[in-house]
Amino acid sequence: MQIVFGSSLSIGGVTPNFLMVAVVVIAFVRGSKEGTIVGFIAGLLFDFIGATVVGPMALALTITGFVAGILQEQIFAGGWLMPVSVLGIASLVSETVYLILIVALGLPMDFFAALFTRAVPGALYAMFIALVSFPLLTKFLKMGLNPDDSTLRSMR
Repeated sequence: MQIVFGSSLSIGGVTPNFLMVAVVVIAFVRGSKEGTIVGFIAGLLFDFIGATVVGPMALALTITGFVAGILQEQIFAGGWLMPVSVLGIASLVSETVYLILIVALGLPMDFFAALFTRAVPGALYAMFIALVSFPLLTKFLKMGLNPDDSTLRSMR
């Protein structure tokens, strides 16, 4: 989706990060273990497709998947407002970690310009995408889960 729809859904140069949305939704529905694994794989895909070094987005999305899964397991009782809010925060933190890693690796980038032209608008865009996709993705991901599963119970 990122490659096919990303550029066509770009607004003001900000492209939605569908991988981030998917990682957070999977972490919310399936837990921190699967969120971590999916985050790592999605981050590697992002890094391989991108023009930068391999690793920064893999690390950022791995951490994001883990933390989102832990938050869901420990805090959330249901509804969509909290997951969408956490997605926005996770997106902002993940993009900031990514930018820090890019700068730390010595690649040319104006950190603050990227923060305010990419990370902040990207987080808002991810929240909008989540508002639209969260109900559909959670329903799809819940298929096949055991009704007695605590993760499923907490998302009702």
